[in-house]
Amino acid sequence: MVWPSWDFLVLLLLLAFPSTGFVQKYAGLAGVAGYVVGVAIVLLTIRHFAACLAPFLRRRFRLLRVLALAGLAVVFAIVYPIENRGGLGMSSDREDGLNLAVTRMFEGKTPYYEPSKHAGPLSVLPGGIILAAPFVALGNSAYQNLFWLAAFLLGTCFLFKDRALALVLLTVPLGVSPAALYEFISGGDMLANGIYVAMFFLLALGLWTTPQRLGMAKWLACAVLGVGLASRPNFLLLTPLFGAVLWRSVGVRPAIAAVAVVVGVAGAITLPFYLHDPAGFTPLLAREKLAVIDGLMPWASKAMIGTTALLGILGAWVLLRANVGDMMRMFFRWCTLVTIWPMICAVGLSSFGNGHLDFGFMRDRFGLMYVFFALLGWGGQGLRETPLCNATAVE
Repeated sequence: MVWPSWDFLVLLLLLAFPSTGFVQKYAGLAGVAGYVVGVAIVLLTIRHFAACLAPFLRRRFRLLRVLALAGLAVVFAIVYPIENRGGLGMSSDREDGLNLAVTRMFEGKTPYYEPSKHAGPLSVLPGGIILAAPFVALGNSAYQNLFWLAAFLLGTCFLFKDRALALVLLTVPLGVSPAALYEFISGGDMLANGIYVAMFFLLALGLWTTPQRLGMAKWLACAVLGVGLASRPNFLLLTPLFGAVLWRSVGVRPAIAAVAVVVGVAGAITLPFYLHDPAGFTPLLAREKLAVIDGLMPWASKAMIGTTALLGILGAWVLLRANVGDMMRMFFRWCTLVTIWPMICAVGLSSFGNGHLDFGFMRDRFGLMYVFFALLGWGGQGLRETPLCNATAVE
């Protein structure tokens, strides 16, 4: 038996962390400890049986991907209406807020509505509203989760060149993370948001680093990435990492031009809504979630935002100087670190103030914003000690 590597242990903790607040709320700290052990057992079991499962997963990939996605669709179709009526006793209004925002935008109104009992303040930037619009046109923004899970399966096949690993990475988060599973069945956008930002990065970097001359496709990918990053404010802090990888791959001038397109698009779709009604621009109310920790330490929220920005710059510097072959893996690892840093700070300060571990900040499932970065950054290395990923993928 091969002992788990550091990559495996890091992946284990990163997969468990988003659900800690969820678990602590209902089972306490003892439940959190038991949950982490349970995640470890599941991942170790996957590693143990990988040798015999991998050939079957690759051979039956086309059938299994259809079954997996169809199964998710059936679960959603059955459970979502129950959850939406409050039948599970939790209920989320994220999809209701997006539906209302898109509808208002179609009517020529500002998408940022007055909060009510039906939908709380919208924390999503205009990019998230734009990307949800096609699904609202189909009936509900909640449908986007299934679409982006399918896109994630396709993206992992491209990145790792291993269909067995891609199937595992698709199913593991929903299998071991109550936060991810609840976000899916409740129709919240946090799951889709984390996936499409990761996929847009993968698309843009893949097009820019390919030796083929793809011309306009590269610039369109940057424009789409700009829309994706303009979905939540913290994602914009990942821009230096993107620029650093391009600098290493294609040179400084193309990198600057690509970053300019990304930032320009993000600004072009965000600033008009903000300037129209700064006081009603509800994504800024998200700062109140961080400002809660200012009661424990003055200026803590501002320091948290500042150190996150500095961490993004540090990551860019490391990527520029790193002597590694797999820049894509390093890039997604740094995306994970920059995205998770405010959550670690908030949990640490809250725990310090309360005198015990307190994962309450994670109850709103913020960790789903980084989980798919983590799977792309550590998923392959965390599982490649087994034949699951050592064997050559077929087809």
